[in-house]
Amino acid sequence: MDSGHFVRALCLVLVLISFSLNPVAAQSAVQIDEIIQLTDETVYLNALDSDESNVLAIGDNGVVLLIPPEQPSGTETLAPITDEDLLAVDFHPAGNALIVGESGEIIRYDHQDRRLSNVSGTGAVELSTLTAVSWNTNGAWAYIASDTGLIWRFRSLVEGSEMVPIENTKSSTVQAIDCHSIIRLCVVVTKSDGIALIDADHQISWIGGSSVIWTDVECAFGNNPECIAVGSNQNLATIHLDDSIDGGSSMDAVVLTEAGGEFTHICAHSSDRMMVAMVPFGLIEHDVTKEDSFPWLDHADIASTEDEIATRQVTCSWGTGMDDGWILNDRGRVARFVPDNEIDNPLISSIVGYALTVVIVISVPGIVLGLIFMNSPSMQASYNRWRRRRKGIEPSLKDRREERRRKRES
Repeated sequence: MDSGHFVRALCLVLVLISFSLNPVAAQSAVQIDEIIQLTDETVYLNALDSDESNVLAIGDNGVVLLIPPEQPSGTETLAPITDEDLLAVDFHPAGNALIVGESGEIIRYDHQDRRLSNVSGTGAVELSTLTAVSWNTNGAWAYIASDTGLIWRFRSLVEGSEMVPIENTKSSTVQAIDCHSIIRLCVVVTKSDGIALIDADHQISWIGGSSVIWTDVECAFGNNPECIAVGSNQNLATIHLDDSIDGGSSMDAVVLTEAGGEFTHICAHSSDRMMVAMVPFGLIEHDVTKEDSFPWLDHADIASTEDEIATRQVTCSWGTGMDDGWILNDRGRVARFVPDNEIDNPLISSIVGYALTVVIVISVPGIVLGLIFMNSPSMQASYNRWRRRRKGIEPSLKDRREERRRKRES
């Protein structure tokens, strides 16, 4: 075997190793099972929020859709009370919701009678475009923000409402606010001023990220002390919350260069799983505990359905099981995704991959030694002599020395 063959064979071995250690980019983990149009009317949806019982989707011209999470075909269009565009919504821990929008519009949704009502005593913001809302940890206050960077804390009282401006705000649009359900901190993301935290005393502190246009933020459920923010150029930030006296909150950001689109929204599906919505239409799964992201619903796969749902922007999504749920576009069209049975189980795939790696790692030393042997005449000669000795054909070293001694004496 000449050196050229040796080099080519060794390269083949290295290629096999590289394939075993570097996973191939995955396609969708789910497939589209059903597509529904929620309403016959033309709608332009801007946001949604969900709790254990309902999903509220809100949009232009005061539209509010009440969506049963398991059966979106039963969606109800609530009687409108405004023609202003509605931009943000958040459920209160008790089940009601607060909706905000243009011209200082603040609307309350009552989950018991499924009605909308105007919130009184909000004259301080009547000329503002309200872009974000979130109830704090115990539901005592809601934080409401505007396109001018102003943030207010709001609460309802028997005699009306109270709105108090937060100090130390900045001037760019507040894109979203979300408050953790247990840790007494809220995260604010802005268009050009970065990311901030609001503590239990309504004090705001800025923690960085001003080079990114942040578009949305979502906090994990339960004891998981993280919130995830998404922004321009495929930026994803993990905000590690700490509401202790020392206040050691921090932020780590990564760029998901292989995401295949721009990030627009992020929605929680479970205590440690979130879905990042993208343009063009698609989803990425983010595991909060592992701090890692994975392909979930690829644009090419949903576009192959030839349905118009993929031609519009994702409003957001919600889960109905471990790996199934619904994804809503901004024109009120919703698609159900379910596990793709034709795709290998990730755990099994990982086991097979690691098994292949182990086999190759175990085999490589033998392969390399074999290549060296095939390229070494001296090693081949030694091996042939050893085989002949075992078969009694080749004399041992002791026999050869004895034979040479006899020849000298004669």
